Amino acid sequence: MRGLADEMRELGVPIEPLMAQLQIPLAALTEEELRISLQAYVQLLEIVSQRANCPDLGLRLAARQDITILGPLAIAMQHAETVGDALAVCARYLHTHSPGIRVSVHRDSPTAGETCLRMAFITPGWLPRRQAVEQSLADLFNFSSWIAQDRLPALRVSLPHAQLAATPRYVETFGRPAEFMAPHAEIVVPSEFLDRGLTQASAALHQMSLDYLQLAFLPGEQTVGERVEEVLRRALASTRGRRDIVAKLLDLHPRTLQRRLAAEGLRYQTILDTARREQAIHWLTESEVPLSQIAGMLGLADQAVLTRNCQRWFGRSPARVRAIGPY
Repeated sequence: MRGLADEMRELGVPIEPLMAQLQIPLAALTEEELRISLQAYVQLLEIVSQRANCPDLGLRLAARQDITILGPLAIAMQHAETVGDALAVCARYLHTHSPGIRVSVHRDSPTAGETCLRMAFITPGWLPRRQAVEQSLADLFNFSSWIAQDRLPALRVSLPHAQLAATPRYVETFGRPAEFMAPHAEIVVPSEFLDRGLTQASAALHQMSLDYLQLAFLPGEQTVGERVEEVLRRALASTRGRRDIVAKLLDLHPRTLQRRLAAEGLRYQTILDTARREQAIHWLTESEVPLSQIAGMLGLADQAVLTRNCQRWFGRSPARVRAIGPY
């Protein structure tokens, strides 16, 4: 959300009421490590864009951000050996920044000598996400340019929706006009650009950052059940607990995920229920977050569903759990 509050002030749109409406904690304005719902953020950008008549909102936000928003991932990227290595690290570890956004690198695609940098959002298909997609693709362009210390030589820029802003805004951002109503959000660059060495590369810092990311986010020898638990701990709100989305994040087919869990003697629904129960205890007893907002953070439809689950888990209402504890 870095830069969004300042942008909204300039546009004359109050941010606090919209954050409350979408159940985004106000603390997210100052605490960048606080995880929020990607679905809510996507909706926020669409609402602001419409109310402020600002079709280039996503591009504006990207101009306010830099690679440091990626935290430890930024360090690993900037100290990689080549631009291609940096982008491969980004593709592998972007989930540490947001489990709902993915980057993939496709060498010699769509034609030999060209590489496609593709961005994908894992959000419900009915949810408009035009501004967030444009912001993220512009971020990818800007971060790659910063790492290479040279503007990314985009051969083509494609977006999966109708044109929003004037053509000069896309030229200003990407160095060329964008193509619209494409199958994917992507930037196509010469493959040779990815072989360019990075002057700031440090093998020691690169490995140190990778070791941290591996330890913190990809523990070795995890069972499938443990990997599902990890995703649900970090992304209940954005995945809504849906098995198909969690499977996609783990690069598994939903049926494959179900079979592997069964081989471990586990059921997906049981893991999901446990994750929701544990997080409910945390948010109810260690925060003052409104109950309706907690429901969304647990991936539940509304407060009534939260109440039914609390009665099942603890034999008391969410308010009573907050007042006297779960047991």
